[in-house]
Amino acid sequence: MNISFERAGLRLDARQIIRLQDPQGTRVQVVSGALWITQDTDRQDHWLEADGALTLDRPGLALIHAQKPSEIVLIEPTPPGDLRHRIGQALVAASRAIGRWFARQFGPESWDRARPRGWHRCL
Repeated sequence: MNISFERAGLRLDARQIIRLQDPQGTRVQVVSGALWITQDTDRQDHWLEADGALTLDRPGLALIHAQKPSEIVLIEPTPPGDLRHRIGQALVAASRAIGRWFARQFGPESWDRARPRGWHRCL
C-alpha cells in the first residue's frame, strides 16, 4: 500500500522498524530518541539522535530502526509538478532577472555608458 503524506509524525517503540520504498528526497527528523537508518546501495549507515535530521538520497528500500523509544517526523519532498514548486521556481527566476536589471542600471558598469545630454539635471 502507498500512503501519500506531506508531513507525518510517528512514535516508534524500541527496536521497531519502518520500511520506506523509494523514499528519495524524504526528510527524517528525530524529535526524541535514537535511530539507525540504512538505504539501499549506500555503504554508509546513519545514526541520528534527538534534533538530528537526514534527507534520504537514494531510490530503493530504506530502513529506519528505532534504537530506543523515538518520535520522528517524515517530510515528503514537494513533487516537481506541484503548484507551490512552480511558483517558487517562478519567484527565483523573477528575482534573478530583477537583480540583473538592477546591476545593469546602477552597477559599476552603468557609469561607463554614454549618457544623453542634460542627464545630470535630472539628479
